Amino acid sequence: MIVAATAAFAGPAPRVGDKAPSFALKTVDKGDVRVLGDLTADKHSQAVVLVFLSCRCPYVAQARQPLGELAKEFGSKVTFIGVNANQNESLDDIKSDAALNFAFPMLRDDGSKIADAYAAERTPEVFVIDPKGVIRYHGGVAELGPALREFTAGKAISKPEARAFGCTIKRKP
Repeated sequence: MIVAATAAFAGPAPRVGDKAPSFALKTVDKGDVRVLGDLTADKHSQAVVLVFLSCRCPYVAQARQPLGELAKEFGSKVTFIGVNANQNESLDDIKSDAALNFAFPMLRDDGSKIADAYAAERTPEVFVIDPKGVIRYHGGVAELGPALREFTAGKAISKPEARAFGCTIKRKP
């Protein structure tokens, strides 16, 4: 379902302060295309919270409630987007899981090209991207709340990088 990706990942992993790799992916529910540049250009949003997710990972199951609470708390200030890059999960399973558990769009990363571009390794793994397309936070869900509180208050994120704990992204079926 990848509509377009800027380029295959060929360099070092993007880090906080680097430009986020661009993408254009379809939503699993309606097939609508979401483009990073359009999401970051949204004048009503201070950032894009890109979360790599899985419908089978027990760590993602534990993160559903905290992500839901953060989406409620910050949904008027930032745009949440889920990405499923696991090649061993069916579109129907992803669609069903997303509808039941997430109040934000879920995108399908066929071939894990976007996961590769971000060098994402785990689910859940989070990237916060500012309106200029720069990564401001990379890490786990546990540290996302404090990072968003600081970021949306106009402060520097005191812990911009944190380890993401979870299942590995399954790149081959």
